[in-house]
Amino acid sequence: MQERMEFLKADLVHLFDDQGIDKSQYDHVVKFRDPITAYNNAKGYMFNIALLKRVFSPKFFLHDIRQTGEHEATTRWTMVMDFTLLPQGSALRKFWSPKLTFTGVSIMGVNPENGKFNRHIDYWDAIANQEYFSLEALQHVLAQLASLSHAPPGLETPPHMVLRKRKDYEVRRYEPFLVAEAALGGADPAGDGGDAFRTLAGYLFGENAAGERMAMTAPVISSTSGVMQFFMGGGRQAADVPAPTAGSVRVREMSGGLFAIAAFSGHADPPRARAEAEKLRAALARDGMAFAGDDWALLRYNDPGTWPPLRLNEVLVPLAGFDLWG
Repeated sequence: MQERMEFLKADLVHLFDDQGIDKSQYDHVVKFRDPITAYNNAKGYMFNIALLKRVFSPKFFLHDIRQTGEHEATTRWTMVMDFTLLPQGSALRKFWSPKLTFTGVSIMGVNPENGKFNRHIDYWDAIANQEYFSLEALQHVLAQLASLSHAPPGLETPPHMVLRKRKDYEVRRYEPFLVAEAALGGADPAGDGGDAFRTLAGYLFGENAAGERMAMTAPVISSTSGVMQFFMGGGRQAADVPAPTAGSVRVREMSGGLFAIAAFSGHADPPRARAEAEKLRAALARDGMAFAGDDWALLRYNDPGTWPPLRLNEVLVPLAGFDLWG
C-alpha cells in the first residue's frame, strides 16, 4: 500500500493534463462513484475524466494521502473548474464566467490479487447526501454554474488555495502577498473608503516616486483593523515597487495564512457586510471551526459601476487553526 500511495502522489497530478494518468494501473472493473456520476468499468472511468477536460478545463490539487484500510487509501484534494464551452473573448463572459470549486476525499481501493486500483469513491465537503444520485449535489453544481457574480476577467488576485469548500463558505490558505495600504481614519470598513481609496488609487496610477502606473488588481480590502488595502500584483517585492509620495500610504507584505471566506453579490453596504460577517462566524461555530478574535475584512472585486448582481464581494475571517482531515 505504501508503494500504491507513492504512485498516486506522482500520478494524480496528471489527472487532467496532456500526459494523463497511467491507465495500466487500473483494473478492468473499476467502481467509480461521486454524488452525481457512477461507472463500473475502466472505460467509463476514463470517459468521465475526458468529459470533464472537454467541458470544464479542471485543475486537480492533491493535498495529502493516507492508508485507511488493508487495501485502501484515501486522498484529500481540491478541484477547480472553469466552464470552457463559452469561447474566450465572448461578450457573454462579461456577465457569466462560472468557476466551480470542489473539495473532498477519494477512497481508492486496491485489488490485492494484482495491485491495481478497482475502486474510486468521491465524497464532497459541501453536501450531506453523498449517495448517487444526490439532488443536493446537483443543486450544488447548478448553484455554482448559475452564479453571475465574479471578479473582472484578467485582474490578478492574491495567490491562495481553497482547502475546504462548504456550502456557505470556503477555507483558504493565502500565500504572503504585497499590499499598499492607507488608514480609513475612522470610516466604516464597509463604506466607500473616502480619502483612503482616492489616495491608494492615486498611488497605483502614477502618484509615486517613479511616476509609474501599475496594473489594477482585485480585490480592494477594507478591514475592522482600520485600513484599506490594494493588492500589489506581478509577484513584486516591497523593494521592487515605487515609493509612495503620499505619507499616508504604506507598502508592506501580508503574511498570508488560513482564513474563512463567504461570498455574496450585490451592494456591499455596511449593514449588509456586517450581517454577512456575522453569518460566516455562525457557520464556523456550527462546524466547530475556531476563528481568531472579532476582526473581519470586506473584499470587493468590482468597480462601483458594475451591475450589482455581477458584483463579487467576500467577507473574510482569520482562523485560529485548521485540520485538513477534520
